[in-house]
Amino acid sequence: MEKAFAYICAASDAAPRLLKRYCRKVYELGYVPICPKLSEAQYLQPDNADEKRDFHSIARQKLGRCRMLVVCGGEITAAMAGEIGTAEKLKLICTTLDGLAKIRENENRYVN
Repeated sequence: MEKAFAYICAASDAAPRLLKRYCRKVYELGYVPICPKLSEAQYLQPDNADEKRDFHSIARQKLGRCRMLVVCGGEITAAMAGEIGTAEKLKLICTTLDGLAKIRENENRYVN
């Protein structure tokens, strides 16, 4: 069975170890985590204006291929609000990491 892609929405200054934890949790819940802040940071330089634009373009393209956006972290930054707005325009499911865990818990309850 194919797993749904889940876009990880987190603050741009979130530490890589924290982003990895978010991705791991989403994976454990049965989804494929997509986290541009973690993956594209490996090869793009955010202080280069062209590469920063490319990062945003890549992130939008990845978001468009996901079924849902998962908000991770304690607060929503302006950049995160922009990603959430884009996801809503694309009619994607928007939830939090805790909300995703509750969805999975309820699914498991009805299956068993």
